Amino acid sequence: MSDQLPLVGRESQLRAALRALAVDGAVLLSGPPGVGKTRLAAEVLAAVPHPVVRCYATIATSRIPLGAIASHVPTDLPAGAPGPGLLPASSVRAAAEHLARGGRRVLSIDDAHLLDDTSLLVLQHVVRHKLTRVICTARLGWPGIEGLTVVHVDALDQERADALLTAALGGPADASTRHLVWSNSQGNPLYLKELVATGLHSGVLTETQGGWNWNGPLELSGRLAELVDLTLGRLAEPQRRALELLAYGEPLEPELMPIPQDLVDMGFVRVGDDGRARVAHPLYSARLRATCPTLRARAHRRALADRLEAEGAARPGDAVRVATWRLDSGTAESPDVLARAAEQALSAQDWELAERLSRAAVARGATSRVGLVLGLVLMYQRQCAQAEEVLAETMAAGGDMLTVIQVGCTRAFNLFFGLGDEDAAVAVLDEVTEQELPPELEHAVLFFALTFALEAAPLRIARLGGELLIAEGGWAETAGRQLLAFADQFAGRYTEAIERIEANHEAVTATAGRFPSLVNAANGVRNESILRIGDLAGAEQRAAQALAEVIEEDRWSVTQVPPRVLLSQSARLRGQAAAAVRITAEGIPESGALPMMWDVLLLAELAAGAALQGQSDRAERALARAEGGLRPAWRIARFAVGAARSWVLAGAGRVNEAMQAALDNAAAARAHGAHCDEIGSLHDAARFGADTSPRLLELAKTRKDPLTTAYATHAQARALRDPAGLEEVAAAFAACGANLYAAEALAEASRLSRLHDRPREAERLERQASALAESFDGATTPGLVVTSTLAALTPRQLEIARLAVAGLTNVEIAERLAIAKRTVDNHLHTTYAAVGVTGRGGLRALFGQG
Repeated sequence: MSDQLPLVGRESQLRAALRALAVDGAVLLSGPPGVGKTRLAAEVLAAVPHPVVRCYATIATSRIPLGAIASHVPTDLPAGAPGPGLLPASSVRAAAEHLARGGRRVLSIDDAHLLDDTSLLVLQHVVRHKLTRVICTARLGWPGIEGLTVVHVDALDQERADALLTAALGGPADASTRHLVWSNSQGNPLYLKELVATGLHSGVLTETQGGWNWNGPLELSGRLAELVDLTLGRLAEPQRRALELLAYGEPLEPELMPIPQDLVDMGFVRVGDDGRARVAHPLYSARLRATCPTLRARAHRRALADRLEAEGAARPGDAVRVATWRLDSGTAESPDVLARAAEQALSAQDWELAERLSRAAVARGATSRVGLVLGLVLMYQRQCAQAEEVLAETMAAGGDMLTVIQVGCTRAFNLFFGLGDEDAAVAVLDEVTEQELPPELEHAVLFFALTFALEAAPLRIARLGGELLIAEGGWAETAGRQLLAFADQFAGRYTEAIERIEANHEAVTATAGRFPSLVNAANGVRNESILRIGDLAGAEQRAAQALAEVIEEDRWSVTQVPPRVLLSQSARLRGQAAAAVRITAEGIPESGALPMMWDVLLLAELAAGAALQGQSDRAERALARAEGGLRPAWRIARFAVGAARSWVLAGAGRVNEAMQAALDNAAAARAHGAHCDEIGSLHDAARFGADTSPRLLELAKTRKDPLTTAYATHAQARALRDPAGLEEVAAAFAACGANLYAAEALAEASRLSRLHDRPREAERLERQASALAESFDGATTPGLVVTSTLAALTPRQLEIARLAVAGLTNVEIAERLAIAKRTVDNHLHTTYAAVGVTGRGGLRALFGQG
């Protein structure tokens, strides 16, 4: 990492400072420590064509008259009577004129708030009489002097901080790392730089396939710790202890800790709109906790717990706070308090704390009550086998009816979606329903069973179950409508799915407290359906927001999968192959982890993105992991893996095999009723050369959403070899944002126009396709490489050329196509001559892989 980071996000301040320096002659860059005032001043000075007099004020020079500017003024200035260490007016004037000697120059003073009184008098004289141009930097709150135009330099916003992080690392960081660095630096460039240096030095910040990743604790050390200690060194001992207490309990209400106004005034404490106090910067909190003696830290936590219990601890989340402080102070004894706190932590989706509290409760004998919490946490940590052990033990211990049902349904969910054991999951639900249940609980169990049916059985089964639930009314009707929305989405009826979700929204929201999974399910159906109808921008906005919330709340990575898959799919439609790979790679579990169903979907999406980017080896590895993780019960997931398989084959140059794989996947999806996957695979098969237009037109006729209609029109235009139809559907794709498909349609239209001896038309269409492809980041497909140069090749020559570009030897190509090696040799020889290259290197360049 370079010692000098680039200037990011300071364009407006740079312009304002240059303008003030040119027009007013004096500018003050004012802001908190570490925001880059000195760096910005350097950029201003670099842009000014005048010599610079540089002065640096420090704590040491602040005690010495003229300390900061001593090397630039005469040494024989006479002292006078105005006061100790001050100069008479004549000497001040002489010093100021000496600083300005030589005509046009710029006086630069760094950390002007540390100037001694004498130096400040000289600076005032220079500015008041405009003897020379002046630029100063100073901390926020310094009153400055009359005549200085103030330019405020604040911390960077998150977008600009992310850009600075990318520049510091020389490449992008994954979303979790970006959030960690942003939340701890708060956009302070100096802190960001030192956080990166600390992470690199300790080895917790490393480069992975998904980008730079922070994997480990954040420990303040080295230069970063020195910087924070320097700031905290301004505190008196009573102030430090008060700030320590806040660091262990933040945010704190005034009744738990009266707000120390002196710390607010010094910038160490901020009070939120809710009236609660917080330490002003997270690094201050971290350093205070790291340096607090153990016994004092326990005393702080014990005091906080005592105060909150004395207040009644009646607010939501208070049980979690008390239990955590008691646990950390060594005074936690009540398993009931710990169990209740674990449940609240789980409700707040603080998985790590929920696990810690539940394990502490188990250690004190509260097994049955917290078994559900611990089982859920283990499941979301991808430790599904351990979750099954805990949940089975908890279920065997019995309890009240509601608890048994909750544990049973959670256990069945883990068995099905975590371990892929459909029979065991159904057996658990059968066990739960052996006792006579109240209608609402019986309907809840049926809803769980039908969510399995959505994945494992033909969709008509789940649809029938949804209709039965609707007939029951009440909560069952809400759940039934949700199931039908799922079925509509899987069936490719996206408009109907969205309408059903919107009509059911109020009822789902009303049950959020008891059945939060309904809210998550509804959002998932809506987001994916929005993408599938062709509203890429709307889907991206919703998915990006969902992913940001998951990362910000530090939920387990498996909960990041749905928005990551959606964002990657949209990126692929736009031709953003590298972005798609980065988005999915960030969320891929470690190779040793047993994949849950959602992990299989993410691995399949990574395989498709890597194939689109031309990374055949990486695509094949991801596909192998996805196929190895599949379970027979996960039939819908199997179709996603099947779609990825066809693209991995295409990326390796095996286009005919890819076409057949897509057709096979479409047939399997059709048999299940999953027409969503059937539509996608039929369109892929058409792009690989099959005529799937009759079936796609049949499906589009009953759906009428823009993207499905465009798929059918695209397939039909390809089958009819209709350049005008392809140009028209390219416009439809572009209107949705699916620029990859639009470019393919235009490239094919160009090829056909050239074959029809319309060269001008072909060139125009090729230019349009190339213009779209300029925004792509590495996307390559069989349809995109049909340029004017390659249009003259026969289908067999094109197939052999693709296999050669994929890296196969002539012998391997011959074996793959069941033809003689001499035939391959001849085809490649004539291909090189036809396209004007001398070997495979030139061929790779034509295919966009040079």
